[in-house]
Amino acid sequence: MHQTQRVAMVSDCRQAATNYWSDEELRDKVGQPFIVGFHGHVTNEDIKTLITVHRVGTIILFQRNIADAAQLFQLAASLQEIAEDSGHAQSLFIATDQENGLVTRVNPPIATELPGSMALGAANDPSNAFSVAVCTAKILKAYGINMNYAPVADVNSEPKNFVIGVRSFSDDPGTVGRFVSSQVEGLQQNGILSCVKHFPGHGDTAVDSHHGLPVITKSKEELEACELVPFWRAVKAGVDAIMTAHISLPQLNSNSNVATNQLPASLSPDAIRILRQEMNYDGLIVSDCLEMDGVRATYGTEKGAVMALKELTVSWCHTMKAQVGAIEAVIAAVKSGEISQEMIESSVNRVIRLKTKYLSTNVSTADSNSNVQMLNEESSKVASEVYAKSTTVVRTEPGYLSIPRNSVKVLLLFASEAHLGGGAVVSGEDRAARSLLLTYIETLKPYCESIIDIQFNEGYLLDPGHKDMIHFEEADMIILATRNATFSPYQKAMGQFLGKCLISNKKFITIVTCDPYDFLEDRDFIKNYIAIDEPTVSAFRAVVENQCIEALA
Repeated sequence: MHQTQRVAMVSDCRQAATNYWSDEELRDKVGQPFIVGFHGHVTNEDIKTLITVHRVGTIILFQRNIADAAQLFQLAASLQEIAEDSGHAQSLFIATDQENGLVTRVNPPIATELPGSMALGAANDPSNAFSVAVCTAKILKAYGINMNYAPVADVNSEPKNFVIGVRSFSDDPGTVGRFVSSQVEGLQQNGILSCVKHFPGHGDTAVDSHHGLPVITKSKEELEACELVPFWRAVKAGVDAIMTAHISLPQLNSNSNVATNQLPASLSPDAIRILRQEMNYDGLIVSDCLEMDGVRATYGTEKGAVMALKELTVSWCHTMKAQVGAIEAVIAAVKSGEISQEMIESSVNRVIRLKTKYLSTNVSTADSNSNVQMLNEESSKVASEVYAKSTTVVRTEPGYLSIPRNSVKVLLLFASEAHLGGGAVVSGEDRAARSLLLTYIETLKPYCESIIDIQFNEGYLLDPGHKDMIHFEEADMIILATRNATFSPYQKAMGQFLGKCLISNKKFITIVTCDPYDFLEDRDFIKNYIAIDEPTVSAFRAVVENQCIEALA
């Protein structure tokens, strides 16, 4: 047979394979595995088009989409109404990242502030993780959200990893696995599809995949001993969705046709094979956002979408141009035969199966305001109990906490330009430094005679004649609140200045409000060191009421 005849025959076979779907059916199926975001508090034309024309099956909400309770109720209802009116066979998955703690999309007063992963790990009881997950599920469901990209199953094995950090339960794989499985069960038993992340593990890198492609050179055996342990536990717990990471693991990739250090796990057949074949996982695999530089800078969003669907994963992106481009690229790939209809059918069937499990045909989008109020009250009780257990006194001087109540002058120092963390944190960050400081002050007020606050920045200690120096001299107690000082030398310098140069005759407590590693090795000058694992009002209140109150009592 001549080469031209062979090419023609292959072309005819591909054409025949795509003929049994009309263009409308093809678009309807291709849209179902896509997850899309949008900007604004109301359904704009972009999201309407994506639902009605491009037939997307899942919408993700970020903090940019949420203003207040009434608006969130209405937004969820509007999205489902658009899908129903445009003939979707099933309701939409409406997803968000409600990890709690540092990454929280539905914030107070819309929902109660709940402890995040490392705070739960510090409390050291997986039943707390289950209870928090139950509270999370109930409030999300009440607002019409039915899918949660949580919990985080990454092992925080690299202390310099600002991307994950306190979003992880622990640096111990077994501990992470126990807490992950508890949260999966708490979410899914209460009607929320849980999507654990970031497979096969984003904990051992200091590169943020929002802005680059992290490379982890571990062998398969090393991954099995650490990173993969929590995912095994999640699969055994019955998790229905797993998100892949845009990280490169060259020792996993067997394909000699690619630059092995440029292939993200989210697009790697070898990484997906671990899930499907070794772990016997048959649930949904979700790629992390295809517009993150971990994919966009290497393969591009459109090609990334095609590669992801070849591995039977569902993909998401958040700008209209990229969303439409990715969908059209997949449609073209199906028509050309690059992606088989069987692959699309398999991905669609997984989505449909889970929608049947978690959603009714006419999904109830939201409960009443009175029910939400009741749920938030229940959550507050759980949160208070867990936060009280999560504070860690890393070290303290004997008999140090012993100042009479209402007879102390407190000086509270707070960094004004803290290192926030990775892209997931920044995209959800609404806790401006000044706003947090004010709430911290209000928390301390009942326990002291007077309180003075100072927001310091990188240049603060460069002025030896600073007008604030008188406050250092007058204060009975100085509290230094840091956030990720490991990545912020001026915060470390402030701790050293206070510990070594100024306050030998004063009470000095350091409260580390995020990654707990800020002053672990600085025993000589940071002698009273408390970690709260997240820069939230509730966590700070807990440390004041359960630890510092003794110093202020």
